[in-house]
Amino acid sequence: MHRTISTFLFLTVISGTVIVITSENWFIIWVGLELSTLALVPMLCSSFSPRNVEATIKYFLIQALSAALLLNGALIQAWLTGSWSILDPVNNVTALCLSIALAFKLGLAPCHFWFPDVLQGLPFFQGLVIATWQKIAPLILLFYFSQLIFSTLLITTGLISILIGGWGGLNQTQIRKILAFSSIGNMGWIVITSAYSVKAAITMLIIYLIINTTVFLLFDYLNVFTLGHLNTTSQLSPISVALVILTILSLGGLPPLTGFILKLTSLHYLITNEFILLTSIMIVGSLLSLFFYLRISFNTSLILFPQHIMSITAWRNNSITSPLTSKVWLISILSILSTLAIPLTLPLHIVI
Repeated sequence: MHRTISTFLFLTVISGTVIVITSENWFIIWVGLELSTLALVPMLCSSFSPRNVEATIKYFLIQALSAALLLNGALIQAWLTGSWSILDPVNNVTALCLSIALAFKLGLAPCHFWFPDVLQGLPFFQGLVIATWQKIAPLILLFYFSQLIFSTLLITTGLISILIGGWGGLNQTQIRKILAFSSIGNMGWIVITSAYSVKAAITMLIIYLIINTTVFLLFDYLNVFTLGHLNTTSQLSPISVALVILTILSLGGLPPLTGFILKLTSLHYLITNEFILLTSIMIVGSLLSLFFYLRISFNTSLILFPQHIMSITAWRNNSITSPLTSKVWLISILSILSTLAIPLTLPLHIVI
């Protein structure tokens, strides 16, 4: 795809998300969601391999289904109230349609079945857009309605997502599928927290976006697609081994890394509201996901795989020096933010 076309499509995706966030009209919100989806579809099948096209078609069908549910709910709301404004009280049918539509868009359980398979069939950059940017607009809508409708349904959906996100990633060897189940689990944490504090959920969303972007860009830069490919990280440079281990453990919420703030914020509000049993189940689900995070870190640290000694130290023989690219600088900055930004996020957590 030509660079001008891809830039135009990417700006259209961004504008669709901005339209959804800033609009107060149901129809305009639906238009923004559809604009973002239709602009993203040509970007997803840019490589045009059979697996890539299959994942793109699955993504389009799921997004079309969720958009149809949202539009039908909005039509029922407009028919009953005579207004397209989202500020009007929402009836039960619209609330149910909206909850199912947002669950499909976010990949929340039990509407998560499409997300791991679609993410596995896409390159890392396109998967990054689906796992991060495309979830901002649905989450903002969810934050808006979380204090008004179906809080019990949202909590139940988030809890199931945490358990499935931890359980489903245990037997996976593909990095992108592991990241997909990780995203499902983290979305569950954010959704449950939004039922008690929207500001805290927004803070968790920002931290999740930073860490997840770092992980996707890092694996894309290192060309790591399976757990067996993790031995190639040591061939590039010793620093890449440390970066992979720290960012993955931060995504798992291991203290004292930045990702720990994501779990700490949620647990703080849940314990404050005396949901001890719910908190215990969430911690168990987080421990399940921490297992495959530790497995990635362990495989990455095993740099002495059975291979020739010259391939292990190939980075030492590279005498060609070249300036660092912008992508390397971006990964470096995001890696620092995703692992060592606790002094920056703790004051924000205290304020919230």
